[in-house]
Amino acid sequence: MTDEKKPLPLDTNSLAVMRTLLANERTFLAWCRTALGLLGFGFVLEKAGLYLKHFVPDANPLMSKDLGMLSLFALFSGMLVLVGAAVRFFSIEKQIGSKLGRMTPFPEVLVLFAVALVLIISVLSGKMIFN
Repeated sequence: MTDEKKPLPLDTNSLAVMRTLLANERTFLAWCRTALGLLGFGFVLEKAGLYLKHFVPDANPLMSKDLGMLSLFALFSGMLVLVGAAVRFFSIEKQIGSKLGRMTPFPEVLVLFAVALVLIISVLSGKMIFN
């Protein structure tokens, strides 16, 4: 008697469903990386605008205002990309009709929302303090 575990036989359709689910998750994570990049870019732009406004005396005030608007655009674009990616992920998973129940991006979504919230609060508090 051997204790070797034999893999369960899977039909071709269930393997195709698994590949599609994994591809869907990879696509979702790629969009999450894009959203994080936009959020980080918005944060850096905001801090550059604040630096320009308060530490460079002969800087054009319009430039720091434009940087502030661009940073808010990048931050909110990042959030929009994140929400769109989550909606897309769940709609495709629903279309596939998977009964596996393993593919849930809730940890990734929670981490991204936490990071986005921290960055947005940091930007808004910087605007309130320095204005």
